[in-house]
Amino acid sequence: MPINLNILEPSRNQTESVIYRDLSLNMQTGIVKGNNAESPENLKDLNTSTNFQAIKNSLINLITTFPGQKILNPEFGMNFGDLLFLPVSKARGISIGETITNSIAGFEPRININLVEVIADITKQEYEVNLEITVPEFNNQSISIGGRLNRSGFYSY
Repeated sequence: MPINLNILEPSRNQTESVIYRDLSLNMQTGIVKGNNAESPENLKDLNTSTNFQAIKNSLINLITTFPGQKILNPEFGMNFGDLLFLPVSKARGISIGETITNSIAGFEPRININLVEVIADITKQEYEVNLEITVPEFNNQSISIGGRLNRSGFYSY
């Protein structure tokens, strides 16, 4: 007698409005409710981000990952080289902007880039990065992502 595990069937009904789903970057666990172990509420283990937030998380992950950090995809990430360890300048900001544009074009096919702005802040020795993208899947709605890039890493706000 064969055993039917149903492991390939979705465990919950997903709504049509969720197109993209990704793990939340803070890696917090979901809330467990109820006493029934098979209830859909108890099947949640890590919080996830959907749609725009999933794409935003993907871009932040791309910016903060150095090539070679992902073992199964060693080319994934952005290589700023020594640019972050040299004095901040407008020319280096342009080079960082080109790296961001090329990496996003290569690794994130879900979006179109409208603006990549890198502003050199010489007094703080860091770069302000502003991205504006559109998502064709969502009627070209735009997302803005901003953050600070310095030798310690990228911090979005």
